[in-house]
Amino acid sequence: MDYLDVANGSILFILCALAIGVVAIQAVIFIFVAWRRGQEIGLSKQVMRRTMSNSAIFSIVPSLPIIVMMLALSQALGRYFPWLRLSVVGSAAYEGMAADLAAQSMGLQGFADPNMSPTIFIVIMFVMTVGIIWGIIFNIFFMNRLDKFSKNQKEKAAGGFITIFSSALFIALLVTLSVPHVANVNNIEAIVAFVSAGVVVMILNKVADVTKWRILSDFSLPIALIAGMATVIFYGNLM
Repeated sequence: MDYLDVANGSILFILCALAIGVVAIQAVIFIFVAWRRGQEIGLSKQVMRRTMSNSAIFSIVPSLPIIVMMLALSQALGRYFPWLRLSVVGSAAYEGMAADLAAQSMGLQGFADPNMSPTIFIVIMFVMTVGIIWGIIFNIFFMNRLDKFSKNQKEKAAGGFITIFSSALFIALLVTLSVPHVANVNNIEAIVAFVSAGVVVMILNKVADVTKWRILSDFSLPIALIAGMATVIFYGNLM
């Protein structure tokens, strides 16, 4: 059996649609609850409508990298599972990394390896799901205490421990995600994509600072992702 028969099958579609439907219903309920609460505290309907429309517009920009990653994953993992992962709890950076690690642990080059099988596809689904669930569990039991600790630290001293610790964690995350690809001289395409995307981001941010067109800076990440992929395609055809 071809694994895509499973990945694009009706059973997986129904399961994914049910999970996404639950999240969509929750979002609608929260909107009605927030609207009712706004009326209770005296906000005008005009203010609430403007807030909702502005939030919807600003949510477009962060969604673009997610859409690009969903399309990239869909080529190898089918239409439905990437749709579920990137519609509910996944992130553009995590999903690709988790899928690659799971595929490599099963002896493949990556999740796009043509030797994918139904068994390996299920392993990838399992790893992508279980690998990210711990953040949700942590938030349920410990986020309230962590939030109070963070607030107390920020009130004690600006630039104190919590600021340094947060910056260190962010840098460690970037290093973990990028170094395995950038330092792999056997994968020139990854280096080309990384460097070209980084150059595009710097150029867009510089132009945004000079021209005051903040939209260039806001859209720098999705534009850089597309530019990186386009550069790799050009490099592949050229070489």
